[in-house]
Amino acid sequence: MYQLTVKSQFSAAHRLENYPGACERIHGHNYKIWVTVSSETIDEQGMVVDLMQVKKHLDECTDKFEHRTLNEVEPFNKINPTSEKLAKYICEFMQDRLPVNIEKVDVSEIDDFVVTYRPEKSG
Repeated sequence: MYQLTVKSQFSAAHRLENYPGACERIHGHNYKIWVTVSSETIDEQGMVVDLMQVKKHLDECTDKFEHRTLNEVEPFNKINPTSEKLAKYICEFMQDRLPVNIEKVDVSEIDDFVVTYRPEKSG
């Protein structure tokens, strides 16, 4: 099994709906995102997938959040913008655009915590 991990980051604000604490108020983070893809095989160039394609799609996904309030950006204007939901959203966005498996998406709002989303394997 081959794996490739690509990192991206963006700065954004959010507030957690119905959260019993300070995070219910608007606040900001410097989000770090890691997307790990995998394949049983490599292509004729010896790659899992062109890492620049992975980076391009990841940046396309996260650019719409840059210096924005997540609660005002689709789909988080309708769902609570937790790291867990952000990780799942990014995973689904990437899976629709890449010809390899998304193994996991890691999202970190602060250095002390990382949320991981692993999609269910089909079959």
